[in-house]
Amino acid sequence: MSFFKLRWVVTFLFSVTVSGCLEQNRDRPRLRLLCAAGMREPVSELINEFETETGVEVDVQFGGSGTLLAMMDQVEADLYLAADDGYIEEASRRGFVLSRHRVGFQSPVLAWNSAKKIDVTSLADWVRKSARSGMALPETSAIGKMTEEVLAVEGVCEEMQPCAHFVTVYELANAIQLGSVDSGIIWDNVAAQYKGVSVQELSELSGVVSAVEVAVLLSSSFPNSATDLAEFLSNDKIARDSFEAHGLWREEKP
Repeated sequence: MSFFKLRWVVTFLFSVTVSGCLEQNRDRPRLRLLCAAGMREPVSELINEFETETGVEVDVQFGGSGTLLAMMDQVEADLYLAADDGYIEEASRRGFVLSRHRVGFQSPVLAWNSAKKIDVTSLADWVRKSARSGMALPETSAIGKMTEEVLAVEGVCEEMQPCAHFVTVYELANAIQLGSVDSGIIWDNVAAQYKGVSVQELSELSGVVSAVEVAVLLSSSFPNSATDLAEFLSNDKIARDSFEAHGLWREEKP
């Protein structure tokens, strides 16, 4: 075989191989998940496991549940994981949701910097005694919305004057740990991730439960792969250890 003919054969085979690889990469799903900030650690672990097992890549955007819901008209996404199922209800009402999958449950707790404990016996007591409390914004985060609702029930919402507001529960938890604020209401599973942060389960908060859900969105370009991921995150055998290790309950407490 002449040199030129051999070079033509090699070039042809190379072009076929490259073309096949490009076609394969073009067809491979790449998912986008909008995820509540408080679920960052367990979800990141499970996403890595899902990518390894399936070869499907997942881009995750973390933020407050309210912030992510507000973005849904403007961004293309495949899934939405919210810290409270009320946001999934609202997304469904707006026509965004294809299917819903329960992930677990969490509750709000009063958290404080362990070096700066305040002696309180009730939410009203906390509101009146804590001069350096922080609060997550109700417009952007599930915990902020929950805090506002609980304070309203106790009749002390107007008295609440936090020294700082935060967009996400993680920002508030970080501020408590660093001592930027002395205390604030955060999710129990988020508090469990922080050293130097103590919690108190006040009676007014003991019966408050938030259901965490993930929704497959109608805008998904890969609904089958998105459903696989949603089922992976909500699968009791697969996800239980990871979520429970980070303080999320897999079953609602009686």
